[in-house]
Formats: sequence, structure tokens, C-alpha cells
Amino acid sequence: MKSLAFKASLILAGAAWLGGCSSDPNTRKLKFLADGDKFYKSAKYQEAVIEYRNALEIDPRFAAAHYQLAKTYLALKKSAPAFHELNEAVTLDPSNAQAHLDLATLLLDRLQLTQAQVLLQKVLAADPENARAHALLGEEHTLNHDFPKAIQEFQKAIELDPDRIQSYAALGAAYRAAGQLADAEGAYRKALKRSPKSSPARAELGQYLFSVGKLAEAEDEMRAACDLDTQALTPRIFLARIYMAMGRMADAEATYASLKRIAPENPEVYEALGRFYVSTGQKLKAVDEFQSLAKAKPRDLSVKNHLAESLLDLNRTAEAVPLAGEILRANPSDPQGLLTQGRIFLATGAYEKAIETLQKAVKAAPESANAYYLLGIAQQSARFPDVAKASFNRALELQPRMASAAGALANLDAITGDYSDAFRQADNARRVDPSLFSANLAQVRALIAKGDLHQAEVAIEDLLKRDPTSPASLSLLVNLYSREGRARDAVPRLAGLIQQHPQSAGLHFLLGLAYFSINNLPQSEDSVRTALRLDPKTPDAYTLLANIALARGQADEAKSDLRGAIAASPRNLLNYMTLVTQYEKEGNWHGATELCERAHEIDPDRKSVV
Repeated sequence: MKSLAFKASLILAGAAWLGGCSSDPNTRKLKFLADGDKFYKSAKYQEAVIEYRNALEIDPRFAAAHYQLAKTYLALKKSAPAFHELNEAVTLDPSNAQAHLDLATLLLDRLQLTQAQVLLQKVLAADPENARAHALLGEEHTLNHDFPKAIQEFQKAIELDPDRIQSYAALGAAYRAAGQLADAEGAYRKALKRSPKSSPARAELGQYLFSVGKLAEAEDEMRAACDLDTQALTPRIFLARIYMAMGRMADAEATYASLKRIAPENPEVYEALGRFYVSTGQKLKAVDEFQSLAKAKPRDLSVKNHLAESLLDLNRTAEAVPLAGEILRANPSDPQGLLTQGRIFLATGAYEKAIETLQKAVKAAPESANAYYLLGIAQQSARFPDVAKASFNRALELQPRMASAAGALANLDAITGDYSDAFRQADNARRVDPSLFSANLAQVRALIAKGDLHQAEVAIEDLLKRDPTSPASLSLLVNLYSREGRARDAVPRLAGLIQQHPQSAGLHFLLGLAYFSINNLPQSEDSVRTALRLDPKTPDAYTLLANIALARGQADEAKSDLRGAIAASPRNLLNYMTLVTQYEKEGNWHGATELCERAHEIDPDRKSVV
């Protein structure tokens, strides 16, 4: 009995001791840290985040947990929270050199070069032989365009750690930026000589060869890199790019498809094939690919967004609507979701809603050139030319080589009469993309305004070869023919197109415009009313009906059509002014004054509208 009692007392004492341990805050935080480390090593990053946060709830000044949490955020590619945690880590533990170096890396990414240099100098003051610190200081000098100093730091980093391939690549990049191409290639080849079986070394050399246009040699190096590491992603991604540059699209497609088998859970990888289809204009294949991915990854909002964008590219707006709704319900401020929603409103003619949505997108992603570009399109469509120009200019500030924004700005300049600016912006856009429609259209408008009708006609015909039913190009052709007294020539051409596309409201409207130009009012009215039956929102249809009625002397009918035109396009001041003129002819001063006041509310400066 005594022995049983003794054993029971030991058990109770042990339980009490364990209970005391489990309630000790220091023990618990270290347990959370250890569990987080296990998850981190197993690449279970979300689980690791939870454990490190648990440790920090117990001790907010636990420097090791802050650093490990920062590393986990970096693995998740969440730089903002990683930046915060690294700041905490270096503040709480100034001796943590790795935390200083990781923070300096993020500062370089943010182009906060002075702050990065201060951190790196601290590390080197304590440890002058720190190879990574020298390499990062070399990056800082590179970003400051001080290439001699950058080269010196990278050489020092290689001297201290000759097996670190990234330092050779950085040295090669610095040499290339300094215009020393032979030295640049030599640096990449030294890395390969140091590590002949290194897939990254082969890949770095291949990337350099690709960048200087040595495509065949680049392909050889990338294929060798792939053979050395059957699971490596970077060389395969670059190999696909090389194939695209060589025009070998089937090989590029096969390479992108193979990536999904290597890393089926990596979003950047499994979206690559769909993005390839988008970039090469294979719209149907893009939709099929993203639909397949959406079924396999039902929670991936990025895939849903790519699918919605691809559907919009095919004018399948109705199918894109529920996808945009899902994205924004999950995250109402998601920039890509807002851009997609904005495109939907643009496609359906809801320009005011498009502006409101795209303004939210700009706020959510203020560095997105595409957001400003789409906002400009919405503002232009809603007849706000001045603010549209500001949006296009902002897009070009953020992305100077954005041809679509330059082309849109050129077209807007041409419409509003700024022909010299139109030519300048059109040239900028055409240097980047010679086939860009909006830039070529702007050039045509400017040529017509200058009176160079022959060159304008040549340019219009070139546009129509690419898109024979383009309403904008055909409208300019009708305008051109009318200026030359050849309006009759437009009629058979448009009639022939209508036989091929009988449901095109735009073609019927343009035929009506051509008939009006040759004073065939009955045929003009029939064509315009056909356009309205096909699409009640056909732009300027009611304005043309009003002009037909005025030409016939039917004032009441003209006024009714003008009121319809104002309802259909409330920011087109031309319709207000035409109706004001009619009211003044009749002595309806009250009606004329009221319309003038409405027009003034829309445009207080009485500027022309697009």
C-alpha cells in the first residue's frame, strides 16, 4: 500500500511539474518558435506564420520570432509584412547580421538606396569579410550607376565566397551596364568554370547570351541547365522565351506546358501557359487553359481574373461578369478584380460606373499604369477629354514605353485639335508598336486635319486591310470621301460589307452617314433606323436623324431626335447647341436658356467635347 501511495504521489508531482512547465511563458514561446521552424523547413509557410505569431503574442519583443516570421513572409512573397518584421528584428537584436542583410535587400528593391547602404556599412564594420554584404553593396552601387565601385564590390564578394554563383552574375550585369561586354561574358563563364555542373551557372550564362541576341548559344546553355536539373524552373521559363524570340511557337508552348508537371502548385508556373496564349493572341486557347485551371484551382482568384480578362478579349462579357463578382466579393479592393470590373462596365457602355470602379483601382494600385490607362479610356468614352488626357499622361509617366497609352493620347489629341501633339505621341507609340491601331488612327486624323488627304487615304486603306469592318477607320474614310466630293464611292463599299455583316449596327449607321453626304435622305434614314433596331445605343444615331429632319424642314421631328440624342449621350454639347439654335429660331427663349444652363453645368468652360 505504501508503495502504491508513493507512486501516486510521484505521478501527481510529475503532473504538477508538467503543468508548471506548460504555463511558463518562456517555455511556451520557445515551443511555438520550434514548431514554426519545423513548418518552415517543410515549406508549410502558412502554418509557420501561425506558430511565430503565437510566440509573439506571448513576447512581442522576441527578436528571433520576428526574424523567422520575416523569413516566412519572404518565402510567401509578402514583402510589406516581411519589411515590418525585419525592422523589428534589427531593432530588437542589432547583432543579427542576416536580418540586416535581408532588410537591406528589401530596401534595395524599394530603391531606398541610402538606407540600404547605411545598414550594409554597419554589417561590414562588424564583419569586413562578409561576402553577402559586399555583394549587396555592389547592387546598391549598380542601382546608383556607379559601375566601377559595383564591379569592385562584386569582385570582393567572389574573392571571399568563390562558390556563390549569384555574385558572378551580378558582376557580369555590372560589366554589361558599363558597356564592357567581353568582361561581362567572361564573368558568366568564370562561374561556369568554377561550377561546371551548376544548373544556375548555365542558366545565368544563357540569360546573358539571350540578352545580347546570341539566341542559338543561349538555347544550348538553357537546355544544358535543364538537363543538369530536371526540376529547375528558371531555365525552362527562359528556354520558352528563347523559342518565342526564334519564332518556334510550338516548342515554346510545349515548354510552358511541361512546367505544370514540374511545379503543379506554383501559381507563377501553372499560369504560364495561359499567359503565353494571351501574349501571342491565341485568345480561344487562353480561355480554354484558364477555364481548365479554374476547375482545378477553384480558390485561386488570380486564375479567375485571367479567365475573366481572356473572356473580355473575346467580347464574351456576360461570362466574365460572375467571375468579377466572385473576385470582388472575396476582396472588394482587389486591384485586378477592379480592373476587370471596370473593363466590363466599359464593354457594356456604363462609362460612369467604369470611371468610379477604375478610380478605386487607381487608389488600390497607384503604381499601375494599366489602371490609369483604362481610367483614361473610361473618361474619354464618357466625354471628359481633359481628365482623360491627364490619366493617359500619368500612365506614360509610370510606364514610358506603354504604346497603348501613347496611342490613346495621340488619338485624343487629334480629336481635340492638338495635331502637333497627336503626331508626336503617335510617333512615340509607333516606335514601340508599329501596328498599334490607335496610334495609326491618330495619325490619319492629323493628316486629314492638315489637308494631306492622299497620305491619309493610304493610311486608312492600310488599317482596313487589317480590319475591314473597323467602324473608326470606315468613319474616317467616309469623312475623307466627303471632303474630296467622292461620298458616292463610300456607298457600294459599305453596302458590300453589310451583306457580309448584316447585324452590324455600326456599318448601317455609316451607310446612313454616306447617304446623308450625297443628300439621299430616305436611304439615310432607313439605314440609321436599321442601326437603332440592331443597337438602340448606336453612337450619334439620333444626332444624324435630327440632321435628316432639319434637312427636310421637319423642325418638330428634329427637336424630338435631338432630345433623344441628348438622352443617349448627355455630355455631347453639340446636340445641346443644335437644339438651342432651333429653339432660338422659334423664339423659345425659355427652352434655349434652360438648355444652355444644362450645357454649362456639364462643361462650365464651354469646351468642345469628344
